[in-house]
Amino acid sequence: MMRKKILSTAVLLFLLVVATPLPAVENTTIEVMVLSGTTGLSLVKMVEEKPTLLPGVTLNYTVLKSPDQMSAKIIAGEADIAAVPTNLAAILYNRGIPIQLAAITNWGVMYVIGRASTAITSWPELKGQEIGVTGKGSTPDLLFRYFLSANGLDPEKDLQIQYYPSPAELAQLVIAGKVAVATLPEPWVTEALARNPDLQVLLDYQAEWKRLEERNESYPQSALVVKTELATINPALVKTFLQAAEAASTWVVEHPAAAGRLAEKHLFISATAAAQAIPRCHLRLNGAYQVQSEIDYFLKKLYSFQPQSIGGKIPDAGFYLPE
Repeated sequence: MMRKKILSTAVLLFLLVVATPLPAVENTTIEVMVLSGTTGLSLVKMVEEKPTLLPGVTLNYTVLKSPDQMSAKIIAGEADIAAVPTNLAAILYNRGIPIQLAAITNWGVMYVIGRASTAITSWPELKGQEIGVTGKGSTPDLLFRYFLSANGLDPEKDLQIQYYPSPAELAQLVIAGKVAVATLPEPWVTEALARNPDLQVLLDYQAEWKRLEERNESYPQSALVVKTELATINPALVKTFLQAAEAASTWVVEHPAAAGRLAEKHLFISATAAAQAIPRCHLRLNGAYQVQSEIDYFLKKLYSFQPQSIGGKIPDAGFYLPE
């Protein structure tokens, strides 16, 4: 009799546990943080409209100006969802920060620009040139050196790489004619072309990646990460956010002029430059589970260049938010 009573009690407790609902999301504030510039561009419509995704859930959007600021916020646990460079997501995860990569938001925004008179139409023709580059050791710098090497050039001997503090500063020097050839991301490419008619796009990072790697996709440059706790407790909220983010990204691509005005308001990009840059920003949101093979390939390539560029190791499967 006693044994039956114990079993009945155990069964009752089990039923109570499985019947207990997950924590409710009502009266919840979700902190969404994006970087200024193209990394945050796909979400600019959501930053403007602050749509209500679920009853009782408030989304608070913050725009940050530097990856260092973003890292500090994520490490402090202040960001529930964040738009970041993909390699930064890997670095933070490898440091033990409880985040997961949820989606890729753009597929490369880097170009080599210069005066049309340079007559540069291929990577080998950079030999003997002085090239302005920003972010020594950053992903764009690592890719630039890789493209040079893959085309038979020694980055240390066959040309002169001159580093500058920021894309904004380098763009001004290119516009003024003080730097003849430079690597720049959008929207500074478009800004430079608009302000100096002698400039043009000489080489395309994204096209060269696909050619050398024989990939159908360009490299996954920027991503959305979510706090692991949020993904665990409120997966429906995360899924709803990602669906809204995908729609917002598509809207930006389809309405560049309107998106440009919002970018000037929120992301510190001029409206004209943003609108004209959007076609070269390769904005497309894909769930991480959909493109995990492309992300893995990209991170392994960066690791081969410089292990610390992704935090010293290839992230394990826990890095990716499942479907």
